Amino acid sequence: MRRPRVKVEGDGFYHVVSRIGGKRFLIDEKEKAILLGMIRAAAVFSGVELYTFAIMSNHFHLLVRVPRKKAVSDAELLRRMEALYGTPRFRKVLEKWEKWTARKQEWRVLDEKARMRARMYDLSQFCKTFKETYTQDYNRRHENTGTIWEGRFKSILLEGSFRALMTVAGYVHLNPVRAAMVDAPEDSRWTGYGAGCKGDALAQDGLRGLVSRVCRAEDSTWEQARKACCDAIAGKIQDRVGVPSQAEPGSDEAPDPADDVVETDDKGRPIRAGSLRALLRRQSAGFLHGGALGSAAFLKRVAGALPERLRRKAEALFDRCPFLALSAASGVRETPRSA
Repeated sequence: MRRPRVKVEGDGFYHVVSRIGGKRFLIDEKEKAILLGMIRAAAVFSGVELYTFAIMSNHFHLLVRVPRKKAVSDAELLRRMEALYGTPRFRKVLEKWEKWTARKQEWRVLDEKARMRARMYDLSQFCKTFKETYTQDYNRRHENTGTIWEGRFKSILLEGSFRALMTVAGYVHLNPVRAAMVDAPEDSRWTGYGAGCKGDALAQDGLRGLVSRVCRAEDSTWEQARKACCDAIAGKIQDRVGVPSQAEPGSDEAPDPADDVVETDDKGRPIRAGSLRALLRRQSAGFLHGGALGSAAFLKRVAGALPERLRRKAEALFDRCPFLALSAASGVRETPRSA
């Protein structure tokens, strides 16, 4: 049975992961550039804020915000469609619409515009857009058939707090280091942090947007964003880049705990302790599986919105895990393991 995807109405923050099928390593340097371009184009079209990313040889990670749905004017719709399709294909769409209008079939134009708008501000539609486009493009260029992806993407709902978002950003940026592809995160061209350090303006804009949001600053500089990401990579999430941080409205986030992270077994017993830095530098189930990451209060609210069977299961887990609040408030919710 497929795990139900945990999403929220309105603003939502997500860590998205998807892998190439068959344990294949298809995404070389050229393919990474193509895939990243498609992700960015789909984000513009969908109205999704792409904060940061890691494009690996057989999978990718994204940290995104999906805003609340809002009305999109015709002028804005056309701008987004051109960003998604590229100018040549976009002009063909306009020519088709002109033919329909000349035949007094304006309803067909209106229907197509409505379908395009329905794809916006939705996490699933955003991922479907660039994954399908990349598969079609890859198959055409390599004379391949069928999907190249390993099933549907995974998404983890994140609390919109400094600690949760910056911890996940640090985890994402350390992917090439964990894979022994580079010695330091800034050496990689294919993470938001590494690309930003190498002068990629779009990568810098994404991280500036992330730090501006979590620090409640109107417009963070690149140097502030770089410093915040550097601290997150080192597991120093308490630093606020000189701007007092507050929890998201209604989050009831506890004050920052110590930098220790405790993992528990299925009976809530601690089985290992270590620094957040050490956790970020290893492959951690908590960042890749499950439904949500954040403070204990946030996780309980998420559980309260689940179907009854899943809600009872989640609430029972809270009752059994006395260390849940500590691990969750550190921005990490590890999948329970046996000792």
